[in-house]
Amino acid sequence: MIFAASRAISARLYDLVQRFALSNIVIRRIHTRTGLKWGWLAGAGGVVSYGLLMFVASTIARNGGPGWVNLFVLIGFWNAIRFAVLIPVSVLRLLRVRHMEQALQRGAQCGRAFGSGDHRAPQASAASVAGMR
Repeated sequence: MIFAASRAISARLYDLVQRFALSNIVIRRIHTRTGLKWGWLAGAGGVVSYGLLMFVASTIARNGGPGWVNLFVLIGFWNAIRFAVLIPVSVLRLLRVRHMEQALQRGAQCGRAFGSGDHRAPQASAASVAGMR
């Protein structure tokens, strides 16, 4: 009974953090097809802003501030790492999706060039093939 209640509470908290935390919203938006091209810029901005948060919070804590300010240092560190990883991941995903789009486009042009008369159903987009939303 207690285990089920704690599991339900943690699931609700996880859902709230995923839905309303700014870093999660930005990262979720970057992982869409339209957001991939901005991944490196958002990642660099996130690293800089969370690095600045870490610097300010650690300075406050080191100069006699309250101990709970160290929590902001940990949050800043965690999010800076997440955004640092976002940069190469988004670039690689963008390259993969663009490659798939070009391959689909070449295949569609090749089929029209030879005048194949069969009218097939439209092919899936490269974003759906790559597992994008």
